[in-house]
Amino acid sequence: MPFDEFVNWALYDSEIGYYQKPTTRVGKNTQADFYTSTSLFKPVWAKLLIDSCCKLLGKHNPKDFIFIEIAAEPDRSSLDKKAHPFKEMKTIRLGDDLDIPEKAIVFSNEWLDAQPFKRFRFDTESKQWQEIGVKLVGKIWTEENLPINENATVITKNFPKDYKIPYTIDWTTGAEKILNSLVQLNWNGLFLTFDYGLNSQRILRDFPEGTARSYQNHRMCADILNNPGMQDITCHICWDSLQEILINNQFININLQNQESFFMNHGQRAIKSIIENPESNEEFLGSLKELIHPQHLGHKFQALYGHRGI
Repeated sequence: MPFDEFVNWALYDSEIGYYQKPTTRVGKNTQADFYTSTSLFKPVWAKLLIDSCCKLLGKHNPKDFIFIEIAAEPDRSSLDKKAHPFKEMKTIRLGDDLDIPEKAIVFSNEWLDAQPFKRFRFDTESKQWQEIGVKLVGKIWTEENLPINENATVITKNFPKDYKIPYTIDWTTGAEKILNSLVQLNWNGLFLTFDYGLNSQRILRDFPEGTARSYQNHRMCADILNNPGMQDITCHICWDSLQEILINNQFININLQNQESFFMNHGQRAIKSIIENPESNEEFLGSLKELIHPQHLGHKFQALYGHRGI
């Protein structure tokens, strides 16, 4: 099967899918596989997020907008039980329709990197890009070249062809597809997503083995075909292509910043209130440092945002 179909099956199949299982995936405990800003630093994260969204709305009243969070873990959300200035807060979880109200703040955290992706490898003899598929041999999943097809040719047409090695590219076709589905709906407001990604130049030049990896029990592994359904599978999204999708769907003021820069520019009031509040304990201050310090999550994640119709 094509690589993206394997990833989709391993992550979302109704019987074995990693994200379908009622298990603990997120957190710092040994039973979890990874942690996110939302799950680990919830009170501080919520304050920073609310303040930043209000600032990005500019002259517009937050009470006119419904805050939509996409792909939160079961029974969790960024603003859960947190006082907020928005008209309402709704959460879209796995299996729910992308139902977006007319005026909305659409937010996601590590949603786009959880989408299926295709894998391509450069053939140094033919100087052509080869789409990679996945095949079950006995009980072992292995990679296999797929027949040339028009869809793969369209995706790879702008990939370089001057490599001296069999360079591998993991391309987030699933992220492009789901973002297109979201922004083609009839709504206006603010789009904001946090994730880890790279620009196309770095994907095409700096990662010869590709960017895909898996996570299980907080350990990263390059063997992403092993134990499907038992581990998270992800790869770096391409920010250039996602920004282009926003541009093509009438978004303006599109910007990409690392997490540190984003919160330092848009969450200043929240940061100040946390630092100056005499009731802020070491845990609160430590959480703030983890979220914005460049040696922690401040540079690991980026924020992409844009406005439409406001």
